[in-house]
Amino acid sequence: MKIILNIIKYIAIVICTCCIIAVVILNIASSTILNKEYMLEKLDEANYYEKIKEEIQNSFENYIGQSGLDESVIENIVTTEQIKKDTNTIINNLYDGTNVTINTEEIATNLKNNIETSLGGIKLTTTQQKAIEEYIAKIEAQYKETMSHTEYEGQINNVVRKVNTYKEQINKFSVIGIAVSVFIILACNYKNLLNTLAHVGISLTSSGLFYIIVRSFIDSKIKVSNILVLNNAVSDTIKNILNNILENILNTGIILFVIGILMIIIGNIITNIRAENRKEQE
Repeated sequence: MKIILNIIKYIAIVICTCCIIAVVILNIASSTILNKEYMLEKLDEANYYEKIKEEIQNSFENYIGQSGLDESVIENIVTTEQIKKDTNTIINNLYDGTNVTINTEEIATNLKNNIETSLGGIKLTTTQQKAIEEYIAKIEAQYKETMSHTEYEGQINNVVRKVNTYKEQINKFSVIGIAVSVFIILACNYKNLLNTLAHVGISLTSSGLFYIIVRSFIDSKIKVSNILVLNNAVSDTIKNILNNILENILNTGIILFVIGILMIIIGNIITNIRAENRKEQE
């Protein structure tokens, strides 16, 4: 009977450990990459808007030589305020499924005005006018591309919504799993309920150790500082987010590990003291 209880108890400890790991992963994801406000905050921290503005300006310069126009025509056609507004539009599309298209009319108008000023009232032929219109269209398209505004935003939102749905279900299942496994551990320790403290501590320690190992493994396999996605502005933001997530993983792992160790020590100390007291009374 004792062997069967021990087997059940250790199975419950494993289940408890797995459920704790799942709950922590979901909580970290919910407070970081699945949180729209968190993403906007990280964009600010990474000075994203100024960096993406520089990237946009550099991308515009790639077209100036082909157009035959003066470089001054692309100056100040995009404002930081517009970039912030359009970034919020993209984030809303990704997280809320608003499916709003970025409006580049202001950019086109500013560019057109700059071109007219640069040409000094020179009358254009139909061919030249058409070439300028094509150039303006290229600049508008380049702006959307550099801002990472794509037709796949709706599909990404579908994935985010599904992840959120599954996340809630898994979280509920994991919390129930923790409660049930702790109850089973209590039941198995009915002769000495204080052993439950040490056994739950084993689950916490194992969970913490798992996260510490995961963090070390990721550090050994992925150099976050070398990540390059789309452009420097996006890359710097992603690096900032990944470093923050990895820090959360490590800190959570250390906290769980320390609490688990303390619970094991305290549980064993109290159990030993009670055992000694019983011996003395006998």
